[in-house]
Amino acid sequence: MIFYIIIVRKEYSTLELIYELAKYIGSLPKASSSLGYGSTYLSDLKQRITNPKVKGYNPNYRFSLENLNKFKINIRNNLGIQAGEVINLIDLYSNNNTGLEEYSNQQYNKSLKAHFFNNINTLEKAYWLGFLYADGSVKEYYRKKPWYRILIELSIKDKDQLIRFCRTIGLNPSQYIKSRYREKKYKDEIRKYPMTYVHFRCKPMSKDLINLGFRGSKSYLKSLPSIFNNLNDQDKRKLFLAWLLGFYDGDGEMNNTRITSSSRQFLQEIKESLKIDFKIRLLYDIDKKSYLEGIVAKKPHWRLTLGISIFNEMMQNYKKSMPRKRR
Repeated sequence: MIFYIIIVRKEYSTLELIYELAKYIGSLPKASSSLGYGSTYLSDLKQRITNPKVKGYNPNYRFSLENLNKFKINIRNNLGIQAGEVINLIDLYSNNNTGLEEYSNQQYNKSLKAHFFNNINTLEKAYWLGFLYADGSVKEYYRKKPWYRILIELSIKDKDQLIRFCRTIGLNPSQYIKSRYREKKYKDEIRKYPMTYVHFRCKPMSKDLINLGFRGSKSYLKSLPSIFNNLNDQDKRKLFLAWLLGFYDGDGEMNNTRITSSSRQFLQEIKESLKIDFKIRLLYDIDKKSYLEGIVAKKPHWRLTLGISIFNEMMQNYKKSMPRKRR
């Protein structure tokens, strides 16, 4: 009779996995390359775990589920029939470390609601989605590498709006909101304009926004989120009005009911969805010089008047919008 002894580890640290990967594959550089990363990947990571003087020091660092899945795919591709033992090590690490984060950067900001925009089922979510449509941008790639950066930049007078946004999605405003000056030429002098901005990287949130049809604030190919295709449903109409209010707070004219966009088709979709009678008018055309001397418009800009009836319905529908735009 043959007896098998099964050894169950109570703990399996990241450092242990790094050492055993190097042992099975041959060295840290070889193991790093087999995982699909640069040859110094595991060496650098070992330093971040063990050396307090290294930038990003984190003795409790754990691989994310996203990392582990990538490791297994690359190990199979790079090691062939020898991949089995290494994949067993990765599975052992996964099984002995409960509550692993979904993606790498999540462990540095666990309060972030990474899937906030996954399901637009509240007026609050719809409002902030609309605001991002007006003033936000998502950078999926940077220098051909995955980046997933989300950015909003506003005038310093609207810093409170960024504070509210950060608190809503689980970011610490004091940590993520920064200030800077933008230099612009006005008449014959260079003027500095104080700005405030927030940017962070989050793959799930970026992916959710892109899946909703989000395009950057400067895009003239924008279209409405597909979730608002049918406004005959009263709940859908309320969500749409909250979304529109968010867009108005970003790209609407204060003390007026007009919204603006570089996409005429985008405004046309809003007009048709709400059966607005007012015409879409050209605000300024391509190649027109603006009041900032020497600045030439690279694309035309359009405006649409919502009308007082839609405007009031929009304001009554969601009352937590930007205070200065509610006057």
